[in-house]
Amino acid sequence: MVYDDIIVGSGLAALATALGLAASRKVLVLGGLDTGQLEFYGDQKSIPTSYSGVGGLGNFWHGVIPTALRAPYARESHSEIAELFQYFYPLTSIREKIGERWLFVPRRPVRPQQEWERLSRERGDNLRFVKLAVDRFDMGGGGQRVLVADETFKSRRLWIAAGVLNSPKILSRSVDPDLRRAFISDHIICYAGQIHQHTPDYSPPQVERARDGFWLAFEFSSDGDALLTQRPARFDYRTLDRGIEQRAVYGLPTNSALVRLLKTTSPGLVAEALFNKFGLFPRSPVLSVYAQILVHNALDVSRENAPLNPVDHNAAQAVSRLSLPWPSLLRTRRPDLFLRGIHLHHSIDLGALNAAGLASDESTVRVVDASTINDIGPEHHSFYTMARAYRLARKVSS
Repeated sequence: MVYDDIIVGSGLAALATALGLAASRKVLVLGGLDTGQLEFYGDQKSIPTSYSGVGGLGNFWHGVIPTALRAPYARESHSEIAELFQYFYPLTSIREKIGERWLFVPRRPVRPQQEWERLSRERGDNLRFVKLAVDRFDMGGGGQRVLVADETFKSRRLWIAAGVLNSPKILSRSVDPDLRRAFISDHIICYAGQIHQHTPDYSPPQVERARDGFWLAFEFSSDGDALLTQRPARFDYRTLDRGIEQRAVYGLPTNSALVRLLKTTSPGLVAEALFNKFGLFPRSPVLSVYAQILVHNALDVSRENAPLNPVDHNAAQAVSRLSLPWPSLLRTRRPDLFLRGIHLHHSIDLGALNAAGLASDESTVRVVDASTINDIGPEHHSFYTMARAYRLARKVSS
């Protein structure tokens, strides 16, 4: 049969694409293999950059949703952000937070595998999910032909959401090798230093409880290029730089890491992890300030099939430019330590994509994941990227 739509990938962007398509359309999802492969930053095996199996990197996403909408691609999807949020978190309202500096930390992150089961029940026979990995596709006057091992699937429209590393590989094999960029952009998370809660002209972190999670207020750096959060510095974390030295060992506080963190001998690390996940104990006399900074061309992928090669001098330059709104901050003595942000984007050359006719609403092949976003701004990008994919899919369904 010829499907109305084929979606390549099964992560967050793919899921949002399916949600945006009309329920009456015949949709095939080629979701990757059950036993996928994790990729990491260089030799660091604690922080994943991509997952090629069912659910994608959404299996490991910690679920933070920002609302300030600083980046243009996020502002364009203003109403879609609200609609998707309501779909996943019906007991909490986001509308009064949009445009303000808040992060929503849900009790239950959006996990693609669970959500595909839910959507399959809602769509019935109109949604078919197949656990296969795509090799390449062919574009023709009669539609798109997607090649998977020894099988071929046909559709009128094709949506590529295979991830920041895999989407450009599929496009390179199918259309033009020059569509792949030699670099990928990312966030880094660095430790700015410490501040006391009773410092003049300083506001301690605000936490608001909601039925689906909690809201955490944040600040931007003086130039707007970094997202700043304040975390309780308790026990051993009251010592300057102790926190980032621990984080350099244990990585980011994702769900899967929480049990491991609770087994450590650092009570300061445990206190910070509990705050990150549940918003507990925000009124610490001393607070750690962390900065999330966008780094253009943070990773070198110019060598075919080589491990990701971090471009550390680009990250170091981003840290050196960090401007903070608090003169009384006790600055870190370890600006060399930072964490990769797991926010990869801009792996496809947008000029080449436009020249190939794959960047307009009229194109029957669209790339809807973060590989085609050239600037995500300082905020967390995953939910914004979902809203963008949802908006693009709704355009063809209206």
